[in-house]
Amino acid sequence: MFVFPDAADCIDHALKAAGLNSTLWLAPGDLDGREVVHVQDAGGTEQSVFRTDRLIIDVYAAGRPAAKNLAEAVKVALVGRPHESPGGVIDSVAVEVAASMEPFQSETVCKFTAIYRVETRPI
Repeated sequence: MFVFPDAADCIDHALKAAGLNSTLWLAPGDLDGREVVHVQDAGGTEQSVFRTDRLIIDVYAAGRPAAKNLAEAVKVALVGRPHESPGGVIDSVAVEVAASMEPFQSETVCKFTAIYRVETRPI
């Protein structure tokens, strides 16, 4: 049996290191006009010493252009290289579903959602 890193926690750490306001727990007060990146687990697969996690990453910002730019900043910060964090190493991150605008009940805040595939190996 292998122990794998917490992919969501490692990605949260990578986003914070890139200067983005990332969280694993979204509270209503978090959407007070600040740009927010919310990282969520969405399942995955394990094959021997390899694990693939899927993460849903929602971004919230004031207006469509700002939310779309934030979603793009997340992609740039994550894709194309490994990431090290106190919780382990992420070998690679790839876009599984590109960011798109999602319905959100707000007159000022827009939400974009993307799904990423995260490859890890045992700690």
